[in-house]
Amino acid sequence: MFISPVSATFSKKSQYIRKSANFYQTNYSSSVSFKGEDNYFDYEARLKDKLNARSNWQKFWGTGKNKAKQDVNSELIGFNISQAAIVKKVEQSILDKEALLKQKGEAIRLMEEKNALLKERYEEAIKNKEKDEIIVALKKQLEELQQKTITEKQDYTQEVNRINRLKENQEIITKREAGTGWDKIAGHKRLKTQLEEVFINKLPIEKAGYEVDIPNGILLYGQHGTGKTRFAQAFAEEAKCFFVKIDMLQDNDEIIDDIREALKKAKRNYKSSETPKKRTIILLDDFNSIAKLSEEEKKEIENRGADFEDTAVGQLVELLSNCSSKYKATIFMTTNYPKKIESELLDKNLVPFQIFLGPPNPQDAAEIFKYHTQGFTEQDIDYNQLGNKVSQAIINDEAYSAQGIVNVVEYAKEKAKGAQITHTDLLTAIDKVKPDITAKTFNNFLDDMADLLEETSRINERKD
Repeated sequence: MFISPVSATFSKKSQYIRKSANFYQTNYSSSVSFKGEDNYFDYEARLKDKLNARSNWQKFWGTGKNKAKQDVNSELIGFNISQAAIVKKVEQSILDKEALLKQKGEAIRLMEEKNALLKERYEEAIKNKEKDEIIVALKKQLEELQQKTITEKQDYTQEVNRINRLKENQEIITKREAGTGWDKIAGHKRLKTQLEEVFINKLPIEKAGYEVDIPNGILLYGQHGTGKTRFAQAFAEEAKCFFVKIDMLQDNDEIIDDIREALKKAKRNYKSSETPKKRTIILLDDFNSIAKLSEEEKKEIENRGADFEDTAVGQLVELLSNCSSKYKATIFMTTNYPKKIESELLDKNLVPFQIFLGPPNPQDAAEIFKYHTQGFTEQDIDYNQLGNKVSQAIINDEAYSAQGIVNVVEYAKEKAKGAQITHTDLLTAIDKVKPDITAKTFNNFLDDMADLLEETSRINERKD
């Protein structure tokens, strides 16, 4: 089991974490970066707000919880739909701008025709020696129209350049997005190597007819913006496995049913002559939503009114115990709240690899900058300096997530004076775009990590 510490320079808490986890393999790896990480929907915070908004009477009787969860689920669905539509919105925006540009081009053409006619009229007035006031008025009209035409042409040219830049940016991002596997992830060579050793490199050995030890579960946990979901997708692509994402907005029973069905299908695919020995990775996003016993369930179990094995957590334990050997599938779980996972699910036999994805270290930050500026600059960029600069936020117990670094690059693109991003543009952007992980958020997460490691250590020591 390996959990990566946040940084060697982070407070005493991180030192405690490393000491508490002497049975883990540690690595200096952290957040993951790829295109597509947008604004974050804090499910737990929204649900808490909805529950707090209930009347005192509802709180007293413990009612309104299902309605609150349904409301937040609806909000999350709408959020996901809006996130999925972002690329289409950009493309539509370009089409709309091009349509307006076409109209502006036609307006300029008519202005030029009017210029020509007015100039001809002005020259005729001079030739025919018309009254001075007529000539003066015509001259003034012509000069004003010429100046307006020049201004409109300049605006038109700037708009053409903006649209062309938007299209180029979109093409670059689309091309980058077309990559598969590790190509979608910036940096983290050590983490990739570890996952290759414990999973990917074993697959050809298994296909050759030998027994291999493939993990039942892998847990990715960390703050938002670190790209846990996309990492799971990229990992499945790199491993050339089937990938199934379970809808976690359903009721717990429906989620369990979907997992069981996915496992059965995984076994069929593995045995199929069309996809012989091809394994499946099943993603449970925001795993904590189903990985915690409710207070009612705990009371029922304590009073022997219910069995642990019948709860969603108990069924997950059962499914994780043999999903690799029996169904030829590995369950990939992500969470922003590792402390909200029942201790029974942290058994190293069920989930042998629990990976912390936190703020990037200087090396990974440099790779993230390089990845997201690719195609947008041919200037000499000192990526190591940029990585070190954003990592200095650690001094104040703050940090840039991978998404925070993307925000810096986007700001630099928007404010760049030239056609390409310069090193100075990026340094200025770092000063303007503040760390997206605050000291309070980060320290709270470190506290959760410390508690999680201590609890997990006790569980696995009992198992040993």
